[in-house]
Amino acid sequence: MDHGKSSLVLALTGIDPDRLPEEKEREMTIDLGFAWLSFPDGTEVGIVDVPGHERFVKNMIAGVGGIDAVVFLVAADDGWMPQSEEHLEILKLLDIKHGIVVISKIDLVKEDWLNLVKEDVKEKLKGTFLENAPIVQTSTTKKTGIEKLHSEIEKMIKKIQPQRDLGKPRIYIDRVFTIAGRGTVITGTLINGSFSLGEEVKILPKEETARIRELQSHKKKRERSEPGTRVALNLAGVEKTLVSRGDVVVKKDQGTTSTILNTLVDMISTQKFPLKHNSQVLFIIGTTEVLAKAILLDETQLKPGQAGFVQFRFSDPVVARVGDHFIIRLPSPAITIGGGKVLDIDAKKHKRKDKGLLNFLSQREDLNLPNLILSELNKKEFMLGEELLGESNFSSDEIQSILGQLEKENKLFKIDNLTVSSDLWNNVLNQITELIQDEHKKHPFKIGIKIADLLSKIKFKQILADKGIEHLLSTNKIKKKDAYLHLPQHQPQLTPEQEEIAKNIADQFVKTPSSPPTKEEFLKEKGVAEVVAFMLQNEEIVELKDGILYRKNDFDKIKKSVVELIRRNGPCTVSQIKDHLKTTRKYAVPILEKLDQLDITRREGDKRVLGPKAENI
Repeated sequence: MDHGKSSLVLALTGIDPDRLPEEKEREMTIDLGFAWLSFPDGTEVGIVDVPGHERFVKNMIAGVGGIDAVVFLVAADDGWMPQSEEHLEILKLLDIKHGIVVISKIDLVKEDWLNLVKEDVKEKLKGTFLENAPIVQTSTTKKTGIEKLHSEIEKMIKKIQPQRDLGKPRIYIDRVFTIAGRGTVITGTLINGSFSLGEEVKILPKEETARIRELQSHKKKRERSEPGTRVALNLAGVEKTLVSRGDVVVKKDQGTTSTILNTLVDMISTQKFPLKHNSQVLFIIGTTEVLAKAILLDETQLKPGQAGFVQFRFSDPVVARVGDHFIIRLPSPAITIGGGKVLDIDAKKHKRKDKGLLNFLSQREDLNLPNLILSELNKKEFMLGEELLGESNFSSDEIQSILGQLEKENKLFKIDNLTVSSDLWNNVLNQITELIQDEHKKHPFKIGIKIADLLSKIKFKQILADKGIEHLLSTNKIKKKDAYLHLPQHQPQLTPEQEEIAKNIADQFVKTPSSPPTKEEFLKEKGVAEVVAFMLQNEEIVELKDGILYRKNDFDKIKKSVVELIRRNGPCTVSQIKDHLKTTRKYAVPILEKLDQLDITRREGDKRVLGPKAENI
């Protein structure tokens, strides 16, 4: 069935988009054809000639993934056809905003029939993006309306905003071939960014890498390609057999693949088939076609005209970004039933009617960037570096700008390279503070809680706990002493009973100052352990090797005495120091090892000399 699309492209551009022999024989486009149109101001517009026949709708969808506008053609002799309706629904689902309507082959019908066709087309387009589009009547055989169509296209192009450069270029490959002596060539429509000659690229989902040896657009060699243009890349370093239609070319350090996508699906109201839970569909995104299982997240089926959240699970990985549009078709009968937009590319299997998941997707369905950022943070708890929504249809500048805005509005918090929602951040800080408070209540005689113990009790990931502690310390909300954390106002104190135990311990040090009891000897008595810990943390006593304890004042006198001995007599042996202190080797060796540790003495052979810290004593 020939509506005259390829003839119209030939008449407009002088380029015949039909390239396959069978397309010539059947006089209809089976696969995608390509041409371009030049205007006096130097603007060049790429044209994708897509199949109109119902048997080749999949190829049609592959061709319209990167377009900005459409020339919607209805043959005057055939009038509005079922595939006309299907094509229009596909264009709406892909969110195409601009177009021109062409009624072709007007030379084959009488005027009254042509008027009927025109009125029918107007009626069918009511309520669509083409409702107010110009309608141009053409005949390629008589060259009627060709200049008018050329003029309307030029007007339309001037109204269309150029595709934005997001810094995230992608090409969904639609053709792969080889040129003798030059190797693999791929073609496709470039979206989301630019590629340059010599650039290293990656081909997904196969994870192949290559280098752009040559870059062409409209058969002209280019140093750089811009978003929205038809391009051909001659790729070095990859064989033709390793690349196929549906693969995606991205920057070497970008791109990811998914086997599960969470989406919002809109069902076509004019189709009679519903989308049923657990049914198999053909999922088409860009030029990629893959079978998928549809998991309806809130309903048992989506009827024509309905919308709902659907999770698609794939046997083979697909390449998608948040905000991408897609089409779904039934394998049998082969018809388009709906389409939608990708909301989450990092999806997991969930139980149906999961309220948390449905709320998460509801936040994202309008693709509002602040809501996307906040929902992403809530899902992942935090984000590091540049990974926040990297695989989305927003530029890094846009994302950073909204992050700054949300930070000013106290909706998120940033510390170093970590970004976290304010709600979660406050929960982290509160839990750290509460754990310290609990420790103070349970053990008021302790200086605080050990950092290791706090980390073992906190419910959040360690990086959040570490950053939370760092923030609270920097803002003086908590204090740190050795391996302990405590609140600034906390003063360790003993109970009256513990005060009595502390007095008894002090008395024992007084009785034998040069050979005090060991920690082990003290701990034999009930209730002493906490008091000893208190005295150690408050530096009332000093612990040496083998559990030997000294009152701080007594140990300070020992330090001073040893330093004075070595200053007076020079390097001394353990035996000399032992005799000087009037103690035994059991105490002398741990004393010297502690002094070594404090850099007050230093061992040289079997003698001790003064260390760098001795001059302060």
